[in-house]
Amino acid sequence: MKKLLPIVFTLLTTIVYSQNCTQLLNQAEDDYEEGRLLGIPARITGCLDNHSFSKEEEVRARKLLALVYIFTDQEAQAEIAMINLLKVDPEHRLDPQVDPAELFFLYDQFRTEPIFRISFKAGLNTSNVVVIEDYATNNLLVHDNFYNGTTPDGDDSYTVPGDSSDVDYNANSTRDYHFWAELLFQKEVYEGVDVSSGVQFRTSSYSADSYVNQVNINNSIVNSQTYLRIPIQASYTLWSSNRDKILLPYGFLGGSFDYLMKANLTGSRIGGTTSTIQGEIDLIETNQVNRVNYSLTAGVGLKIRFKTHFFTVEGRYDTGRRNYINGDERYTNSNYTFDLAYVEPALSLDFISVSLGYTLSIYRPKKY
Repeated sequence: MKKLLPIVFTLLTTIVYSQNCTQLLNQAEDDYEEGRLLGIPARITGCLDNHSFSKEEEVRARKLLALVYIFTDQEAQAEIAMINLLKVDPEHRLDPQVDPAELFFLYDQFRTEPIFRISFKAGLNTSNVVVIEDYATNNLLVHDNFYNGTTPDGDDSYTVPGDSSDVDYNANSTRDYHFWAELLFQKEVYEGVDVSSGVQFRTSSYSADSYVNQVNINNSIVNSQTYLRIPIQASYTLWSSNRDKILLPYGFLGGSFDYLMKANLTGSRIGGTTSTIQGEIDLIETNQVNRVNYSLTAGVGLKIRFKTHFFTVEGRYDTGRRNYINGDERYTNSNYTFDLAYVEPALSLDFISVSLGYTLSIYRPKKY
């Protein structure tokens, strides 16, 4: 009990002092309305220094100081008071029905927009395989390969024309979804137009199924990737200057430098001589893939304003512009060619992604 007494006493003292500061602020505002300006700074400065005001009261107090210094011709002090006001309330808005023209004149001399924004996004992605040139161990004129559970025409099964058995060739694998995350630094270069760059971490995979010319002989592989990407984007946000708008749609275009950090393959063959790869094939170590790529990006999203910051919901499409497979080494890996009877085509990878995010606005008010 004795240990609690000092804590209770401190809390009660803080509450009483805060209530006293509220009264002092109200009195100072009454003095301003009645034209008694000179004693106002001394009345409320102590409460500001001791952080005894609530957030709303501190905004009122710092705005009151700016007004007092304006009308007592203390220009330097008025500028300091305005900077302190904008530090507390970076996007503080003046009311033409209440605030005098002199305060507007001072306010317009200061930067009230964020110097930059930091955006974090995370979500899921899935890949689309784009075949550049066909290579295979089966007859592709008769047997389509399946990628992520569908043929290039989007079918999850097919029949072979003229096959009297009328057997369906079905996909054995399905589409997978993987994690990605991104950190961007954004800078507004024109009203509604931002440029951004940062770093992105992306995991992905694609599956491939093929039939080696018979329905009872097929192979399945899963090719997995981990990318480190450096994106550069330009975006346009509707109604960005309207601070009353809560929902702000936006769109963006850009590109990225993509570096493949990790690539592995697992697979199996059924029928004939059944074979399953033990563990994973390291595709970088065996030089089966190209590590450097670049992509083009387009997307749309929605910003949800939260005070001076934003929650975001976004969808995007990335298209790889280079061959993912190292064609010079296509036939050198016996696990591929002999154990699985599989050869990778020349292909690029596109990605469909969705994400949720949060954008933090960074302010540094100063006089222009």
